[in-house]
Amino acid sequence: MISSNKIKLFVILNVMLFLIVGCNIGKKESVANKFSIYLVKDLSAAEAMSKKLNDLPLETIPVLNDKEMKSYNWTNHEFMMKEGISLEERLEGKISSNGKPFVVVAGNERIYLGSFWATYSSQSYRVDIPIISSLWLKRSGIDTYKINYGKNPVPRIDTKIFEAFKGLGKLANVD
Repeated sequence: MISSNKIKLFVILNVMLFLIVGCNIGKKESVANKFSIYLVKDLSAAEAMSKKLNDLPLETIPVLNDKEMKSYNWTNHEFMMKEGISLEERLEGKISSNGKPFVVVAGNERIYLGSFWATYSSQSYRVDIPIISSLWLKRSGIDTYKINYGKNPVPRIDTKIFEAFKGLGKLANVD
């Protein structure tokens, strides 16, 4: 005959197992619905373009993540920042005339290389990677940014990016 202590232990262990499995499933879903932009360490845009995407050294903390974005316009590839968050403040002094390369990450996967550029730089037209331009001045009042591209628009339309924003409920203007 089974004692009541063994039954209680069995029930407690099953409840704990259920909770652990449930928590792990939630983590997998939240990783899939994640978008961030990381700066590339110590490389110019041209230097970063000469390396494989997975070999690029990235900063530890993203310069921008989905929690700071209000929405992503899929048709125009523009994103809007939440009120009070300034991308210019974060990047002031980091954008040279050679640009500042970044990597777009969806989930935990690196999707494509791009670069932040100052609007006054004529060098941005010499690279064929997605570009986000601005004056990069504090309190510029800009809250919408367009991800422009050279000859190859394909990196911006990766399905992992689409699914991340869709899962976050931040996807707008889908044709």
